Amino acid sequence: MDLLTTGGITFDNLFWVDRLPEKHFEAVIRRYGRYFGGRAPNVAVAAAKLGIKTSVVSSVGDDFASGGYEDYLIKLGVDLRGVIKVPKKKTKQIFIFTDLQGNQITFFHYGAESYFEKMKVPVSLIKESKIVHISSSGDYKFNIKCARTAYESNVSVSFDPGNDPFTEIPEYLREIIPYATFLFMNDVESHGILTRLGLDNINQILDLGPRVAVIINKNDKSSVICTKETLEQIPSATSIIKDPTGASDAYVGGFLAAHVKGYDLKTAGMLGAVEASFVVEDFGSQTNLPQWESLYTRYQSLLGNRS
Repeated sequence: MDLLTTGGITFDNLFWVDRLPEKHFEAVIRRYGRYFGGRAPNVAVAAAKLGIKTSVVSSVGDDFASGGYEDYLIKLGVDLRGVIKVPKKKTKQIFIFTDLQGNQITFFHYGAESYFEKMKVPVSLIKESKIVHISSSGDYKFNIKCARTAYESNVSVSFDPGNDPFTEIPEYLREIIPYATFLFMNDVESHGILTRLGLDNINQILDLGPRVAVIINKNDKSSVICTKETLEQIPSATSIIKDPTGASDAYVGGFLAAHVKGYDLKTAGMLGAVEASFVVEDFGSQTNLPQWESLYTRYQSLLGNRS
């Protein structure tokens, strides 16, 4: 296995509104739809379409099969041995409201994801993987256990704190970040992490353990790749934005796929930026993900001369 991803599998209920209203006020819904989502499968699907062998560890409800999500992932070749089906529960539901400027508010119902508290660490799956990517789940202690198991098994750990409410717990961040090889954040999340950990800059986060910290600009999708030795500025490849949902996951999927294929950090970042440019051109986190040839062709035309 090239890439094992852990975290929630979700059904994303997406709403595009004219504005995000103040409390007690209203707004017009311009478009809405239901899509396959979840940070872990978003990354797994992105990488799978780029030719990477991927797997997902998650807990789902009865609607995972009846809603078509299971067959969809199987057809893409995503390994589902780590997916636990919880009877009489619904798969986690996400409700995201996006305004005309790309600002978002998110609500969710845990459903079957609460089962993470009972899940055992998939030790055998972790040990057969090159990278374990950890994202938001229903139990941050499970995330820590997976990260520790991977670290102790000499498997690279990728951690994306995202907008997970558990990242408001400083102890969680202090315990999991030292296990990470790659740490992915957007600029808003990085500021929050620095504040909660009482740190002043990204170098102090790197001192905790990560080899690479990637900060993605939430607005224009440019990024900065930081190591203790270097700092790489990665330009945005995005021009058309219909829906920003899932852009960061697409970046991570593209970056990690490029890393597995042997590309250097700067090129991996550029390929991640180009991957994100595809996903924002359509509605939903997995609707417009490219295969490797399309990704590399766009990379060469947009950013290849900057490598």
